[in-house]
Order: sequence, then C-alpha cells, then structure tokens
Amino acid sequence: MNGIRLLCLTALLLAGFTGRAGAAVPASFSFPAVKAPHPLALDPSLSDPAWKLGEVPGNGPWMNVTRRAPAGSPTTVYLLYDDRNLYVAFVAEQAGTPPVATQTTNGVGFGTDDFVGVGVDTSGAGSQAYFFETTPRGTRYEAASENARYRPLWESAATVDANGWRAVMIVPLNTMHLRAAGAQSWRINFFRGIASTAEHYSWAWDGLMGDAPGANWPTFNEVRFWPEVKSVAVRATAAARPKPRLELFALSSVGNDRDIFVQPDGTLETQPVRNVGLDLSYPVTPTINFVGTLAPDFSNVEIDQQTIAPQEFERQLQEYRPFFAQGAQYINAPANTYSNDLGPQNEIFYSPGVGAFDRGAKIEGTYGLQSFGAMTFRGYDQETGDTFDDTAFGWKHALQDQGFQYWADGVLANHSVSGRDDTLEGGFKVRNNKSGFVFDVDSAVETGSWVPDGTAHSTSAFTDIHKPNYEINVGYADISPYYNPIDGYTSNSDIRGLQGFVNFVGATHGIKNWDLFAGGDRLFDESGAIHESDFGMYGSAVFADGLSINGAGPTISLLRGYDEPAGPGCSGASLGTTFFGGAPCYRNGQNVPYNLMTIPVGYHDGTPRPIDASASWGNFDGNWTHEYTISTSRPLGSRFTLGLEYDGTYERPIAGGPLDSQWLRRITFGFNTGAESNMTFSLRSINGLGGFSTQPGVNVAAAFHTRIGNGDLYLNYGTPAAPYTLTRFIAKYVFRAGAADGT
Repeated sequence: MNGIRLLCLTALLLAGFTGRAGAAVPASFSFPAVKAPHPLALDPSLSDPAWKLGEVPGNGPWMNVTRRAPAGSPTTVYLLYDDRNLYVAFVAEQAGTPPVATQTTNGVGFGTDDFVGVGVDTSGAGSQAYFFETTPRGTRYEAASENARYRPLWESAATVDANGWRAVMIVPLNTMHLRAAGAQSWRINFFRGIASTAEHYSWAWDGLMGDAPGANWPTFNEVRFWPEVKSVAVRATAAARPKPRLELFALSSVGNDRDIFVQPDGTLETQPVRNVGLDLSYPVTPTINFVGTLAPDFSNVEIDQQTIAPQEFERQLQEYRPFFAQGAQYINAPANTYSNDLGPQNEIFYSPGVGAFDRGAKIEGTYGLQSFGAMTFRGYDQETGDTFDDTAFGWKHALQDQGFQYWADGVLANHSVSGRDDTLEGGFKVRNNKSGFVFDVDSAVETGSWVPDGTAHSTSAFTDIHKPNYEINVGYADISPYYNPIDGYTSNSDIRGLQGFVNFVGATHGIKNWDLFAGGDRLFDESGAIHESDFGMYGSAVFADGLSINGAGPTISLLRGYDEPAGPGCSGASLGTTFFGGAPCYRNGQNVPYNLMTIPVGYHDGTPRPIDASASWGNFDGNWTHEYTISTSRPLGSRFTLGLEYDGTYERPIAGGPLDSQWLRRITFGFNTGAESNMTFSLRSINGLGGFSTQPGVNVAAAFHTRIGNGDLYLNYGTPAAPYTLTRFIAKYVFRAGAADGT
C-alpha cells in the first residue's frame, strides 16, 4: 500500500470513528453466588434442574468485542459452587452456522476452534486470575496470571445440537488460590469465541477493552473490567485448599550432540547433562507458596523459540522454567517501566538472561491487596567460569480497578567474575477510571562494581488520557550512562528526553475494528547529541470478508554509536562500535538508521485456516534491507495439522558491497494422538550467509508428549531452536505428586 492509499484508509477509518454503545454488563455490576444443592454431574444436556438456580443475571445481549457492537448470537451462562468445585455451564446459540471443532488434544491449538470460557479472579484485586475454556468437542484450555505453566486437573464436556452447542465445566477449587475461609468476593467474566467469523464475545464490557486474534484473547490485563460475584462462602476443608506439589524429573540424552543445549537467551552451549532434579511448591497459606528447586532441568523440551527477523534491539523471550515461571509477575512488580513505545520494556530482573543454575528458593503470593515475591538462586556459568549467587524481590499494592498502585522491587547480584550489582526500584501509578487520566512514575538506582562509575539510574514518568476510542500519552525518560542491571533487560542507556504516542480505535461499516497508532521519542545522551530517535505509525483493520491489515506503516529510527577506545582513558585504537552509550569519551559518533516500511496482511486470522504475509523494506542498520514472510496452517481431518512458512531477508550495504541474503523454509506436522498426548515434526532449512545472527543449516526436530496421570513424558529429537540438526535424543519423565503442573 503506498502513502496515498494509507492516507485514504486513515480518512475512512476516522470517518467511522464512533463509539458503539454496548448492552453487556459493566464492571460495577454485582450478583450473589449460588451454592449448588448437591454435586452436579458432567452432563452438557443440563437436565439437572439445579442448574436453573445458578442462571447468571445480565444474560442479555453480550458484547461482540471484535466489532465493538452487541453480539448477534445469544449465550446463557449458569454458575454454581460448593465446598469442592466451581460449576459453569453455557448454552451457546448459533443457528445457521455449525460450530468449529478441530482440536482434540487438551492445551493444543487454542483460538482456532469455537470456545466458551470463564475468567475468575479469586483475589478480587487482579493479582490471582484464571481462565478455563472448552470447545464443542470438550477440549480444554486454561491459563493463570501467576504461572505460565498452569495446567490443573479439571473436567469439561460439550454437545452440539441444531441450535448451537452446550458445555459444562467442573473446576476443583483447590486448583485456584482462594483467600481464607468465609464469605468472599471474586471478580468474574465469561467469554465466547466463534471461529467461523473470527469474532469474540464478552459478558462484561467496557469501552477500553480490546480484541486480539486467535490465542491472544482474552487477556488478564482487563481483569479490572470484570464484575463482582459476592458472598462466595467456602468452608475450610482440604478440598478447597491448594495442594503441595513435588516434581521429580529423570532425563537421559544420547547422540553425538547429547550435551549441547539451547540456553534461555537462544544461544547453544555445551553443558553436562542433568539426569535428575526436583521442583517443589508448598502452600504456606492458601495464597502464599514456598517454591524450591535443586538441579533444575535446562533441556527446554517443553518450549522452543527461534527467529531470523532483523532486530534493532535484543528481543525478549518467554520464561517457562518452573522455578522462575511461578509467581513471575510478583517479582517483576512495576506496572510500567521505561519503553520507547515502539519496543520492549526495560526490566531490572529478566530471568531468560539467567542461564543454567543449580538451586533456588522463593516465596511468592498475595495477601489482601498486596502481591509479593522474593527469591535467591545460585549457579555456575560453564562458558565464563562465573559463579553467581543472586537475590530478586518485588512487592506491589494495587486496587482491583487499578485506580491506585505502588511498588518496590530489587535485585542483589553477586558474580565471582562480573562483580557485584545491586538495583533497587520503586514507583506508583494512579488512574481515574471516569476521566481516563493516568499518571505513572518509576525510578531505579544501580550500584556496585559492575557499574563503571559505581552508580547509575533510570527514571521515567508519563501522563496519559485513555478513553474508549482514543489514548494520548506523553512521557519523559532519563537513563544514565552505564545503567544495565546484570540480571535485567535494558534496550539502551545514556538517553533522556520526551516520548509519547496517540492511538485511535473504532469500528465502522464493513470494518469489524480498526486501530491507528503513531508514536515516537527523541532521546539525547550526555554529550548533547541525539542518541536514539524513533517514530512509528501503524494502521490495522479487520474487514468483514476476513481480510486484515495487521500494523501497516513505517518505523523510522536513528541510533548513535561511538568508538570503544582501547585506552587508557579515551586513547588508543578502536575496539569496535557501541550503541549502548559512548560515555565518557563519545569518540567518533556515527548515526545508524533503522528504518522499515512494513505491510503485514492476513486472511481468516483467528480461524483454523489463516494465511499471513508481510513485506518490509528500508535503510536498516546501514543496509538496504528487504524482508518477506508468508505462513499458513490448517487442520487435516480431526487429528492432523500442517503448517508452512517461507521467510526471506536480503540486504546490500548502502555504502556499496555484496548482496547478502538468508531464506528460511519450514514445514511442521502435528498429530494429536489423544486427549492428553500429541506429536510434532519440524523440518527447517536456512540458507545464505552475510551478517545475520542466525546461522544457515538444515534442522530436523521431532517431539512427543503425553500426560500420564499427573506426570508427563517427553521424547524429543533435536530442537527447532537450533540453527542445525542436533543429533540428540532426549527422554524425560516428570513424576508429580500432589498438585498439578503450575498450580
């Protein structure tokens, strides 16, 4: 799309800039919980008359979040509980369009089928929230705000009829963290997805709520819009209390590459194989846990990450190791830290940056309106010989509606080679939910031998007006030279200046929803030069025919680099160029552009058969760069899935030189072998050379996972995260006693 067409689309979108009023339930709505007269059966026919006692009030028109308009297909919900279980039932009417139900393995492929779900915040303050979803086949999905590994044992069943479908969920109370016994209030919401039209429904609605494609919706950051269910009276019985969990793993690795493992930061390192280890979680109170680990596994058999896309800054990765994943949001307490609005946020503790470690202990959880976590971990870096013994902690107080919150966190790092590095951080955030006014302040101080000057700091603040159809944000950041917590993530240092963005959202005739964003920053270093400058403008739209534009527009960035002198002082030959700040020398400053025009489009995103393509081009890192991607996936019958991907990047130095290119071809094949087991096969080929971070090579990887009782068996050949095939076969079994994974 050229500039004229983009302006025309912008004008069309602004012409339809109207906020449609919804008829769904507001956050101020509340209703009393109803106790079941007897345990309810897992019967989606809802033949038991007791279900009628729990019909949820406000079952009128739900909100179509995708279209920002009242939902077209009615949904009725029933909610009851007893001292052991939470019971939820749905009647999802859908005349004329058969429900989509392609997935047969629990936890695999969420977002591609129709689903109904419930969100429960048992803390009442947004700190311990859970999702439970099921499809017309009864396939189950779940998530928890406190743990990325959350996989409790619960039940669901569904049936399809001429008018739509029905579903029943039975969730044991001990899979969630409940407060002390007695009458309590929860926050709750109900959700529905219709895959044939890629649309999402919500029982509760606020104009600030947004949509997202596929598995990215619903989200926990909208808990503050959930209504209240009152007078939940649960007796203090063993059935309602969380169970302790003990996990023992046994792992064997064979092959020529048996001792090569992908690290959390994506690199490959040679490490001795850990054959056994354990993880422990013990509930000190119903909402607070002690967590421990000894010889934790670093094989990464559960999750892999890989990309060849060019990046201006280091990309952020997802943490999945049990010790770090549990209660991670309580350690990383700040609501907002510095970000240039076009990149990832800085964090003083970033666990994927911590490699293999030997042991750790943590206490984490909530009490009242407070959440907290504190942990210590020790390890040894095989590559550098660095022994580390570090502590990280966080604490936050937050109202349920997020109207006021404040926090403090810190990291005390002791490394035998790198030195000592201590970082303390604090801040607060206020939000007026009526006016939409938001104000946020965060500040961190870093000290120790790791910091060349002995001390460094990071301070940021912003003010924001957030309305249902627009948001305006203006902020200021001041990050001193050398600020770079050793266990944290910092995209850039030695920068100070203004940043901000404007964002408009809405819906209009023929366009289900649209989003127009423009933001930027202008940041100086202590020499007075512009160290970083960014501007981006993106337009997104989802059309009624299934076509979507997913953030088309330019990113125009400038990053200033300086020579690193060999010394002493600022003398000597140059050792290279650093873009992380040139203090104190600021020698031979040079500006490097990172400019890309990107046009990503999709077709039938959020359905079982999406197609996505993207083209980007521009002066990026001193090269004239072109990047292309296209991918698709689709079910093959009821048990098989196929994914195809083709990516390419080629670049030529602006100053002249040879053309470099790199191309990726990937085919993935999935086989859902049962409700609790699946198999995947991946073949990837990367060719080309040049200055790319990903090495060329052919990668074959295969994996099988099955749940055996409350344990897990993994059989993996190679890994899709490596640039080439690892001749390595891993067999890992996790024996789990007590609670299920992540609970």
